[in-house]
Amino acid sequence: MRAIVIFASCEGQTLRIAHRIAQTMGKHGVPTDTFDVAKQSVTEIALKSYDAVVLGSSLHYGEHDRRIEWCIREHQRYLAKIPTAFFSVCLGILSKNEQDRTAAEDVTDELLSRNTFNPSRRTAFAGALRYSEYGWLKKRIMRHFAEISGYATELAQDYEYTDWQAVEAFAGDFAEYVLRCRHPDPIGPWPADATRHHQRHRQCVNERSMQIGNDTVVAGDAQTENVNVE
Repeated sequence: MRAIVIFASCEGQTLRIAHRIAQTMGKHGVPTDTFDVAKQSVTEIALKSYDAVVLGSSLHYGEHDRRIEWCIREHQRYLAKIPTAFFSVCLGILSKNEQDRTAAEDVTDELLSRNTFNPSRRTAFAGALRYSEYGWLKKRIMRHFAEISGYATELAQDYEYTDWQAVEAFAGDFAEYVLRCRHPDPIGPWPADATRHHQRHRQCVNERSMQIGNDTVVAGDAQTENVNVE
């Protein structure tokens, strides 16, 4: 079996997170590829050759990358048959203002709702402020966002807020979920055919349906019920 992480990254932090997820899933027994929609066309993804899919996007100016949304919409039926996960990368989850955190969560809810996508696992990770890579205007916009979120920053240095333990915990949990959904084949290799493991996967779907309305976000060693967004 094999999984893939499809992601959209602007300054590179989502790319780093996507690769860490793929590496961690591999360590848990699920070989995982990565696909950067910024470098390759989403139409080139042979999605049906994978048994599980993770989709991720940074959140900028209140929107996820449209190429990720296109991928969800284009492959909606297949994604509904296999284990899936979704993650956002944002600074909004760090805001000391509860209204900002809720607004970030709502953006993800709207994306998933309008595309009828109910991933098996979902979460959000804090991103980074890479002032050294921003232009003059974006530096000041991003510093303003940081300030209203309650964080003072200096333009002369970069800041990384990603909780890598949380990233690995999320990836490990999803990998274990994927393995539980696997229907062993004593005769030969297990192909990427969703119908082969439909019965077993439905058990997993029932498991996750019990969690609807209480999606888990792993944050370090603690877990919260908030799903926020970059």
